[in-house]
Amino acid sequence: MFTVLKGKDMKEEIQVGDINDLQVQNDEFEDLQETPKPQQEPLHAPQTSHSRPDSELFLAPKDMVTLPSLGKVYPVGTALHNVEQVEVRHLTAADEDILTSRSLLRTGKAIDSLLSNCLVDKSIKPEELLSGDKNAILTYLRVSGYGPEYDVEISCPGCGEDVKHSFDMSTLEMNPLELEPVVVGENRFEFQLPSGDNVTFKFLNSLEERQISEAQEKIKKATNSPIDKNITTRLKHQIVSVNGEADLGFISKYVDAMPVRDSRSFRKHLEVNDPDVIMKQDYTCNMCGVSQEVDIPITVSFFWPDAD
Repeated sequence: MFTVLKGKDMKEEIQVGDINDLQVQNDEFEDLQETPKPQQEPLHAPQTSHSRPDSELFLAPKDMVTLPSLGKVYPVGTALHNVEQVEVRHLTAADEDILTSRSLLRTGKAIDSLLSNCLVDKSIKPEELLSGDKNAILTYLRVSGYGPEYDVEISCPGCGEDVKHSFDMSTLEMNPLELEPVVVGENRFEFQLPSGDNVTFKFLNSLEERQISEAQEKIKKATNSPIDKNITTRLKHQIVSVNGEADLGFISKYVDAMPVRDSRSFRKHLEVNDPDVIMKQDYTCNMCGVSQEVDIPITVSFFWPDAD
Protein backbone atom coordinates (compact mmCIF):
# COMPACT_ATOMS: atom_id res chain seq x y z
CA MET A 1 0.00 0.00 0.00
CA PHE A 2 1.19 3.52 -0.80
CA THR A 3 1.46 5.33 2.52
CA VAL A 4 1.65 9.08 3.01
CA LEU A 5 3.02 9.99 6.42
CA LYS A 6 2.01 12.86 8.63
CA GLY A 7 4.31 15.85 8.79
CA LYS A 8 4.49 19.62 8.95
CA ASP A 9 7.29 21.95 7.97
CA MET A 10 5.71 24.77 6.01
CA LYS A 11 7.36 28.12 5.34
CA GLU A 12 5.51 31.36 4.70
CA GLU A 13 5.55 32.98 1.27
CA ILE A 14 6.98 29.94 -0.57
CA GLN A 15 4.88 29.02 -3.59
CA VAL A 16 4.97 25.53 -5.06
CA GLY A 17 3.18 24.51 -8.24
CA ASP A 18 0.41 22.00 -7.63
CA ILE A 19 0.53 18.71 -9.44
CA ASN A 20 -3.08 19.13 -10.51
CA ASP A 21 -2.16 22.38 -12.28
CA LEU A 22 0.13 20.45 -14.61
CA GLN A 23 -0.77 21.41 -18.15
CA VAL A 24 1.26 20.89 -21.28
CA GLN A 25 1.60 23.87 -23.56
CA ASN A 26 0.95 23.49 -27.26
CA ASP A 27 4.59 23.42 -28.27
CA GLU A 28 5.96 21.20 -25.49
CA PHE A 29 4.86 17.96 -27.08
CA GLU A 30 5.10 18.66 -30.79
CA ASP A 31 7.67 15.89 -30.99
CA LEU A 32 5.92 13.56 -28.57
CA GLN A 33 6.21 10.02 -29.84
CA GLU A 34 4.71 6.79 -28.64
CA THR A 35 6.86 4.79 -26.25
CA PRO A 36 8.89 2.27 -28.28
CA LYS A 37 7.45 -1.22 -28.07
CA PRO A 38 9.63 -3.88 -26.49
CA GLN A 39 11.25 -6.41 -28.81
CA GLN A 40 8.78 -9.12 -29.72
CA GLU A 41 9.23 -12.65 -28.46
CA PRO A 42 10.09 -15.36 -31.03
CA LEU A 43 7.07 -16.78 -32.82
CA HIS A 44 7.68 -20.16 -31.28
CA ALA A 45 8.28 -19.00 -27.74
CA PRO A 46 7.14 -21.59 -25.20
CA GLN A 47 3.56 -21.11 -23.98
CA THR A 48 2.97 -20.46 -20.30
CA SER A 49 -0.02 -21.66 -18.35
CA HIS A 50 -1.98 -19.29 -16.12
CA SER A 51 -3.28 -20.38 -12.78
CA ARG A 52 -5.74 -17.50 -12.58
CA PRO A 53 -8.99 -17.19 -14.57
CA ASP A 54 -8.81 -15.05 -17.70
CA SER A 55 -11.12 -12.48 -16.07
CA GLU A 56 -8.46 -11.79 -13.43
CA LEU A 57 -5.48 -11.61 -15.77
CA PHE A 58 -6.46 -8.17 -17.04
CA LEU A 59 -7.30 -6.51 -13.73
CA ALA A 60 -4.82 -3.81 -12.69
CA PRO A 61 -3.71 -3.78 -9.04
CA LYS A 62 -5.50 -1.41 -6.68
CA ASP A 63 -4.50 0.38 -3.49
CA MET A 64 -6.07 2.63 -0.89
CA VAL A 65 -4.74 6.20 -0.95
CA THR A 66 -5.04 8.46 2.10
CA LEU A 67 -6.67 11.86 1.51
CA PRO A 68 -5.03 14.79 3.35
CA SER A 69 -8.48 16.31 4.01
CA LEU A 70 -9.61 13.06 5.69
CA GLY A 71 -12.94 13.66 3.96
CA LYS A 72 -13.93 16.43 6.40
CA VAL A 73 -14.73 19.02 3.71
CA TYR A 74 -17.17 16.98 1.62
CA PRO A 75 -20.96 17.20 2.05
CA VAL A 76 -22.92 14.67 4.07
CA GLY A 77 -24.34 11.95 1.85
CA THR A 78 -21.62 12.16 -0.81
CA ALA A 79 -19.10 9.45 -1.60
CA LEU A 80 -16.25 11.33 0.08
CA HIS A 81 -17.88 12.56 3.29
CA ASN A 82 -15.56 11.65 6.20
CA VAL A 83 -13.78 9.16 3.92
CA GLU A 84 -10.09 9.06 4.78
CA GLN A 85 -9.00 6.77 1.92
CA VAL A 86 -10.10 6.16 -1.65
CA GLU A 87 -9.43 3.12 -3.83
CA VAL A 88 -7.27 3.78 -6.87
CA ARG A 89 -5.97 1.37 -9.47
CA HIS A 90 -2.49 1.42 -10.99
CA LEU A 91 -1.75 3.06 -14.31
CA THR A 92 -2.04 0.91 -17.42
CA ALA A 93 -1.09 1.22 -21.08
CA ALA A 94 -4.62 2.49 -21.74
CA ASP A 95 -3.94 5.39 -19.38
CA GLU A 96 -0.89 6.31 -21.43
CA ASP A 97 -3.29 6.95 -24.30
CA ILE A 98 -4.74 9.71 -22.13
CA LEU A 99 -1.34 11.08 -21.15
CA THR A 100 -0.26 11.29 -24.79
CA SER A 101 -3.53 12.64 -26.20
CA ARG A 102 -2.67 15.94 -27.88
CA SER A 103 -6.19 17.33 -27.57
CA LEU A 104 -6.40 16.56 -23.85
CA LEU A 105 -2.91 17.92 -23.24
CA ARG A 106 -3.60 21.19 -25.01
CA THR A 107 -6.88 21.79 -23.20
CA GLY A 108 -5.48 20.84 -19.81
CA LYS A 109 -7.96 17.98 -19.37
CA ALA A 110 -5.48 15.09 -19.38
CA ILE A 111 -5.02 14.96 -15.59
CA ASP A 112 -8.75 14.97 -14.77
CA SER A 113 -9.38 12.33 -17.44
CA LEU A 114 -6.60 10.21 -15.95
CA LEU A 115 -8.10 10.49 -12.47
CA SER A 116 -11.58 9.60 -13.73
CA ASN A 117 -10.10 6.49 -15.26
CA CYS A 118 -8.17 5.40 -12.17
CA LEU A 119 -10.62 6.18 -9.36
CA VAL A 120 -12.58 3.01 -8.59
CA ASP A 121 -15.61 4.95 -7.33
CA LYS A 122 -16.93 6.58 -10.49
CA SER A 123 -19.24 8.90 -8.55
CA ILE A 124 -16.18 10.92 -7.51
CA LYS A 125 -15.61 13.92 -9.78
CA PRO A 126 -11.90 14.90 -10.01
CA GLU A 127 -12.64 18.62 -10.38
CA GLU A 128 -14.49 18.60 -7.04
CA LEU A 129 -11.59 17.06 -5.15
CA LEU A 130 -9.72 19.36 -2.81
CA SER A 131 -6.43 20.29 -4.48
CA GLY A 132 -4.42 18.50 -1.79
CA ASP A 133 -6.49 15.33 -2.11
CA LYS A 134 -5.97 15.39 -5.85
CA ASN A 135 -2.23 15.86 -5.38
CA ALA A 136 -2.09 12.82 -3.08
CA ILE A 137 -3.78 10.59 -5.66
CA LEU A 138 -1.60 11.87 -8.50
CA THR A 139 1.55 11.33 -6.45
CA TYR A 140 0.46 7.75 -5.78
CA LEU A 141 -0.20 7.17 -9.49
CA ARG A 142 3.20 8.56 -10.38
CA VAL A 143 5.05 6.38 -7.85
CA SER A 144 3.14 3.18 -8.63
CA GLY A 145 3.29 3.78 -12.38
CA TYR A 146 6.80 5.07 -13.05
CA GLY A 147 8.63 4.39 -9.81
CA PRO A 148 9.61 6.71 -6.94
CA GLU A 149 12.59 8.34 -8.66
CA TYR A 150 11.73 11.77 -10.05
CA ASP A 151 14.61 13.32 -11.97
CA VAL A 152 14.25 17.06 -12.45
CA GLU A 153 16.45 20.12 -12.81
CA ILE A 154 16.62 22.47 -9.83
CA SER A 155 18.56 25.62 -9.00
CA CYS A 156 20.90 25.18 -6.05
CA PRO A 157 19.89 27.60 -3.25
CA GLY A 158 23.57 28.00 -2.37
CA CYS A 159 25.51 28.57 -5.57
CA GLY A 160 22.64 29.08 -8.01
CA GLU A 161 23.83 26.36 -10.38
CA ASP A 162 21.17 24.45 -12.32
CA VAL A 163 21.66 20.79 -11.54
CA LYS A 164 19.81 17.56 -12.24
CA HIS A 165 18.57 15.94 -9.03
CA SER A 166 16.64 12.76 -8.28
CA PHE A 167 13.90 13.03 -5.64
CA ASP A 168 12.38 9.99 -3.93
CA MET A 169 8.61 10.53 -4.24
CA SER A 170 7.80 7.49 -2.08
CA THR A 171 9.06 9.28 1.05
CA LEU A 172 6.90 12.41 0.71
CA GLU A 173 4.93 13.32 3.80
CA MET A 174 1.39 14.58 4.17
CA ASN A 175 -0.06 17.55 6.02
CA PRO A 176 -3.41 16.19 7.25
CA LEU A 177 -6.34 18.49 7.99
CA GLU A 178 -6.47 19.01 11.75
CA LEU A 179 -8.98 21.88 11.75
CA GLU A 180 -12.64 21.07 12.28
CA PRO A 181 -15.24 22.66 9.96
CA VAL A 182 -17.79 25.11 11.34
CA VAL A 183 -20.53 22.69 10.30
CA VAL A 184 -20.00 18.95 9.78
CA GLY A 185 -19.72 18.17 6.07
CA GLU A 186 -19.12 21.77 4.99
CA ASN A 187 -15.90 23.26 3.66
CA ARG A 188 -16.10 26.19 6.05
CA PHE A 189 -13.54 27.16 8.71
CA GLU A 190 -13.09 30.18 10.96
CA PHE A 191 -10.08 32.34 11.82
CA GLN A 192 -9.74 35.52 13.88
CA LEU A 193 -7.45 38.14 12.36
CA PRO A 194 -5.02 40.18 14.50
CA SER A 195 -7.37 43.16 14.01
CA GLY A 196 -10.18 41.21 15.68
CA ASP A 197 -12.26 40.56 12.57
CA ASN A 198 -13.55 37.01 12.10
CA VAL A 199 -13.27 35.44 8.65
CA THR A 200 -14.91 32.26 7.43
CA PHE A 201 -12.89 30.59 4.69
CA LYS A 202 -12.66 27.44 2.61
CA PHE A 203 -9.92 25.30 1.12
CA LEU A 204 -9.96 25.32 -2.68
CA ASN A 205 -10.65 22.48 -5.08
CA SER A 206 -8.92 22.17 -8.44
CA LEU A 207 -11.84 23.75 -10.34
CA GLU A 208 -11.62 26.84 -8.14
CA GLU A 209 -7.85 26.93 -8.57
CA ARG A 210 -8.38 27.00 -12.33
CA GLN A 211 -10.96 29.77 -11.99
CA ILE A 212 -8.46 31.83 -10.00
CA SER A 213 -5.84 31.44 -12.73
CA GLU A 214 -8.38 32.50 -15.35
CA ALA A 215 -9.47 35.48 -13.25
CA GLN A 216 -5.86 36.60 -12.87
CA GLU A 217 -5.35 36.43 -16.63
CA LYS A 218 -8.51 38.49 -17.26
CA ILE A 219 -7.46 41.13 -14.74
CA LYS A 220 -4.00 41.36 -16.27
CA LYS A 221 -5.39 41.77 -19.80
CA ALA A 222 -8.10 44.22 -18.77
CA THR A 223 -5.77 46.51 -16.80
CA ASN A 224 -2.64 45.96 -18.89
CA SER A 225 -0.80 45.97 -15.59
CA PRO A 226 2.42 44.11 -14.76
CA ILE A 227 0.97 43.37 -11.29
CA ASP A 228 -0.42 39.82 -11.08
CA LYS A 229 -2.62 40.42 -8.02
CA ASN A 230 -2.04 36.82 -6.94
CA ILE A 231 -2.60 37.48 -3.24
CA THR A 232 -5.83 39.49 -3.41
CA THR A 233 -7.42 37.34 -6.11
CA ARG A 234 -6.81 34.17 -4.10
CA LEU A 235 -8.07 35.72 -0.86
CA LYS A 236 -11.27 36.89 -2.55
CA HIS A 237 -11.96 33.32 -3.68
CA GLN A 238 -11.02 31.73 -0.38
CA ILE A 239 -12.83 34.03 2.08
CA VAL A 240 -16.51 33.12 2.41
CA SER A 241 -17.56 35.84 4.86
CA VAL A 242 -16.18 38.57 7.13
CA ASN A 243 -17.91 39.09 10.48
CA GLY A 244 -20.91 37.28 9.00
CA GLU A 245 -21.08 39.43 5.85
CA ALA A 246 -21.02 37.16 2.78
CA ASP A 247 -21.67 39.69 0.00
CA LEU A 248 -19.03 39.19 -2.70
CA GLY A 249 -18.71 42.89 -3.38
CA PHE A 250 -18.11 43.59 0.30
CA ILE A 251 -15.51 40.80 0.53
CA SER A 252 -13.70 42.15 -2.54
CA LYS A 253 -13.45 45.66 -1.06
CA TYR A 254 -12.49 44.27 2.33
CA VAL A 255 -9.60 42.24 0.87
CA ASP A 256 -8.27 45.21 -1.10
CA ALA A 257 -8.19 47.28 2.10
CA MET A 258 -7.05 44.47 4.43
CA PRO A 259 -4.12 45.54 6.67
CA VAL A 260 -0.94 43.76 5.67
CA ARG A 261 -0.63 42.27 9.16
CA ASP A 262 -4.05 40.63 8.80
CA SER A 263 -3.23 39.44 5.28
CA ARG A 264 0.06 37.83 6.27
CA SER A 265 -1.39 36.24 9.41
CA PHE A 266 -4.32 34.75 7.50
CA ARG A 267 -2.15 33.45 4.66
CA LYS A 268 0.22 31.86 7.16
CA HIS A 269 -2.76 30.15 8.82
CA LEU A 270 -3.89 28.83 5.43
CA GLU A 271 -0.43 27.58 4.53
CA VAL A 272 0.16 25.76 7.81
CA ASN A 273 -3.26 24.08 7.76
CA ASP A 274 -3.65 23.40 4.04
CA PRO A 275 -4.26 19.64 3.67
CA ASP A 276 -1.82 18.56 1.01
CA VAL A 277 1.26 16.52 0.10
CA ILE A 278 4.39 18.33 1.30
CA MET A 279 6.42 18.72 -1.88
CA LYS A 280 9.74 19.32 -0.13
CA GLN A 281 12.87 17.21 0.42
CA ASP A 282 16.42 17.60 1.64
CA TYR A 283 19.05 18.42 -0.97
CA THR A 284 22.85 18.53 -0.83
CA CYS A 285 24.75 20.27 -3.60
CA ASN A 286 27.80 18.38 -4.89
CA MET A 287 29.34 21.62 -6.13
CA CYS A 288 29.10 24.01 -3.16
CA GLY A 289 28.20 21.59 -0.36
CA VAL A 290 25.10 23.46 0.84
CA SER A 291 22.51 21.19 2.42
CA GLN A 292 18.91 22.28 3.01
CA GLU A 293 15.27 21.51 2.30
CA VAL A 294 14.08 22.56 -1.15
CA ASP A 295 10.77 22.66 -3.00
CA ILE A 296 10.24 19.89 -5.53
CA PRO A 297 9.40 21.56 -8.86
CA ILE A 298 6.56 19.99 -10.83
CA THR A 299 7.35 19.86 -14.54
CA VAL A 300 6.08 17.85 -17.51
CA SER A 301 8.53 15.09 -16.59
CA PHE A 302 6.35 14.26 -13.57
CA PHE A 303 4.02 12.17 -15.75
CA TRP A 304 6.15 12.24 -18.89
CA PRO A 305 9.59 11.10 -17.65
CA ASP A 306 11.01 11.00 -21.17
CA ALA A 307 9.75 14.46 -22.15
CA ASP A 308 13.15 16.05 -21.54
